[in-house]
Amino acid sequence: MAELIRSVEDEVPISYGRFDLIDASGLDAEAQPEEAAGALLAEPGQVALGRVGVRSHAWAWNARVRMEAWDAEPPPPGEPWTEAGQILYLSPGGIVGLCGLMRAPSEQQLLLGPPFFAYCLRAYAGPVRTEPVGIGPDDIGPVNSDESVTETVEEAWLLRFWPLADAAGPALRAESEASGLAAARMREILPLEPGSTAPRPEEWPALRPLPRPAPAPPMVIRWSYPAEDVPDGDAEGRFVVPQETLDSWRRLDETLGDLRIDMLGNLPAGVGSWSQEELERYAEQLRVSLRIGAELNPHRAPTLRIEEADVRAVPIGPAPGFSGRAWVWAPDENAYGDVLSIDREVVARDRIAGRTLLTGIVTILRNENGFVEVRAATGAEAARVLGVERLRG
Repeated sequence: MAELIRSVEDEVPISYGRFDLIDASGLDAEAQPEEAAGALLAEPGQVALGRVGVRSHAWAWNARVRMEAWDAEPPPPGEPWTEAGQILYLSPGGIVGLCGLMRAPSEQQLLLGPPFFAYCLRAYAGPVRTEPVGIGPDDIGPVNSDESVTETVEEAWLLRFWPLADAAGPALRAESEASGLAAARMREILPLEPGSTAPRPEEWPALRPLPRPAPAPPMVIRWSYPAEDVPDGDAEGRFVVPQETLDSWRRLDETLGDLRIDMLGNLPAGVGSWSQEELERYAEQLRVSLRIGAELNPHRAPTLRIEEADVRAVPIGPAPGFSGRAWVWAPDENAYGDVLSIDREVVARDRIAGRTLLTGIVTILRNENGFVEVRAATGAEAARVLGVERLRG
């Protein structure tokens, strides 16, 4: 029986009668020309690589979208949803988001499952919300009082995904490490062999739901600020914190709050001069990063924070969901045994500094501010890394 793994809800502006679903990896292929599979715009043959257009069914201003990841084909959702198209979606990154044409992508994202997988995407159109057409008080002209004249302001969508096949084989066998070439070779798995079975959720943590009940919410810790210190006759030259700096610290605290506790690195340079909108977008990025990091580690395996440069994951790089080889200087050769446990090796010993260089295969959970959080890779995840290492010597 199919099980819902996770879901997110988001809103996206509709431009020119469409909005797009894009892969978080940034790898996509805009089909020229696009062909329609119902409301879904994809490549000929009802296949999409990293990007899917969704045609508005009511020409509303905005779309309210619920995205769901399932472990197998789910039953129909029933009322008020109407099936509106189905395609095969090749996802280089295993994480997707929404964007309007000529608009920045939404900060909200859905973890579908492992990267380099083929997923089925089935769309359902839902209710439409209308409002009376009128001219506001700041506009020129009379206010329309005829409530029978309406316009469509919002339409609902349900986008459901479930895994069909592992498409990493041709992608990771690409002669070049150029990520675009690797993603394009995912198409080589098509057509899927008749009767092929989908990857089993027990092999891939990204296909497992978080255990229930959910972890308790973190404690909220407020940061203290240095009081503005004014020099007096007894303390000449004491340090003075400008009021503008104090206001900036308070604004950071109010926006980020306890998110700062779990950050992997320092705040970005110049964050104190960011606008409130920029700060709120950054806070949403951190919240999504924390959620996806937890979803990539449903068994709550031990984790380790290392610098981004200390892990090599091909062909995308150290992005969440990808696996690679990490190198870590440790106090002794037995350190980090619960994280650097897969294909573990002692690379070198620095007897003067009293440390040991260890390596092992890990999976990236989060990537923030030049640091990554990793856990030990599973057998299926590590097999991809070992396969690439064998091919590329």
